[in-house]
Amino acid sequence: MNDAVLAVDGGGTHTRAMIVGPDGHVIEHRLADGCNAYDKADWADTLTGLLRGLNSYRLRAATIGLAGYCAQRPSSRMQEDAVRNALGPDVMISMRPDVDIACAGAFVGAPGILALAGTGSVIWADDCRHPPLRIGGWGYMLGDEGSGYWIGRMALHRVARYLDARHADDADFATRLLRAMDLPSDPDRAGEALLEWQRVQPHARSAIAALARVLDRLAHDGSADARSILLDAARCLAAQVTVARTRLGQALPWSYAGSVFHSRIVMDGMTHLLGEGPQVPRLPPIGGALMQAAMCADWPVDAAWLDRLGTEIASTR
Repeated sequence: MNDAVLAVDGGGTHTRAMIVGPDGHVIEHRLADGCNAYDKADWADTLTGLLRGLNSYRLRAATIGLAGYCAQRPSSRMQEDAVRNALGPDVMISMRPDVDIACAGAFVGAPGILALAGTGSVIWADDCRHPPLRIGGWGYMLGDEGSGYWIGRMALHRVARYLDARHADDADFATRLLRAMDLPSDPDRAGEALLEWQRVQPHARSAIAALARVLDRLAHDGSADARSILLDAARCLAAQVTVARTRLGQALPWSYAGSVFHSRIVMDGMTHLLGEGPQVPRLPPIGGALMQAAMCADWPVDAAWLDRLGTEIASTR
């Protein structure tokens, strides 16, 4: 039985677990559905199922990054209990918000501001001298501006507005999006089809968030409305990065994580608004969690180890 560390990156749409040995070699990689405790009724089953059957490893430490986790919130004790029950009493466990491990991976211990925009969104600023500062991260009912869900909801709002008012200016965008969703573009049929689409989704928020990718494609195909929504997302995220810099009193570099940043329009928009490009993440979020777990296990984490880990993680995609 070999020594190993465990990391989990649990988001709103997907959950990823990875086990790594002392040399930075990835021993096992697991994937599951999202496990956000705020809007996934089966989050605990998803998480414990992902962590089942790890007794063949001698786990020295585990870093668990979960969407919606905060040690100060009583509701997060359920997340802690689920992880502890799955891993047993002998594993040293560090529970963290998912954005914390993303920031750790991006900057590998250096100061910086991480913009996370996937299904939800949040800004995490860490100057390595004070407790990290969170901006946003209020959830889809109160905020999550610039997130995939926010982008998808803005797009569907424009479609609904067209179906109600039938303004000619909205027709092209609504028709393009409805067709991309394999729904009728005829406004007399589209309304009921759209409501049915929403009703039958296994997880409506994830399905709406996935429309961000559709909008990016429509924008590249010439849709000015799709491009406008993506640029609005960039404005929201850039404004929150600016708030973080103002509150910290210093212009720390920024980096990114999450599916929204697959859009070059969003990335270029933020670069323009912030006056500088992002620092390319040194490691993905799961890599940040593995680095943290390895340090908790007192393994020698140096530049060579981090490079090897990054190469190993890239090979699992």
